[in-house]
Amino acid sequence: MFANNDISERPRLTASGVLPMRRPTEYSGLRLIDPALHGMTDFMHKFPISVAPERPIDEALADMVRFGVRALLVISGENVVGLITSYDIEGARPLNFSRRSNITRREYIRVGDIMTEWEDLPTVDWSTMQSARVADLLEIFHGVGLMHLLVVEGEHSGATIVRGLVSRARIESRLNGTDSTPYHVPVFQRVHDKGE
Repeated sequence: MFANNDISERPRLTASGVLPMRRPTEYSGLRLIDPALHGMTDFMHKFPISVAPERPIDEALADMVRFGVRALLVISGENVVGLITSYDIEGARPLNFSRRSNITRREYIRVGDIMTEWEDLPTVDWSTMQSARVADLLEIFHGVGLMHLLVVEGEHSGATIVRGLVSRARIESRLNGTDSTPYHVPVFQRVHDKGE
């Protein structure tokens, strides 16, 4: 089977391996009237992309680019302790952290230093997601200026289950002109204005 292909004669790899660049999935179109669940990354079906709080922020940003995402769950052990976004890393948070700490060099700033901590994360309950529409999610995003929402499911054995993540940018790109109605107009108003 391995004739003329003896594995032992191949040169040993000296560098470590890396994962391939993730290509964003080609999603089908999304409509404002679709169930909100269609706009969510469900962690029951897809593994969340995560990072440790000790990882340098620029390495975390490189991970986001490689995996084609704008946010990473921050995991310590088996617990979700926060969320870090590309906006956090590229925005004012690193500079603000440097001003408050002894750390003056960017390469020493860690994810845990600038992430949004668990208790401050914007969440939506799983039961709410099951009855909501995509338009409802966009109203939430527009109303409070958020880019990401964690979907959580009630406490099981004393822990809240992080069921999924909703990205405003991903929803808006999936809508991609399928409905020309402005996102901030409430659903009932759009229906009334159209005379339906």
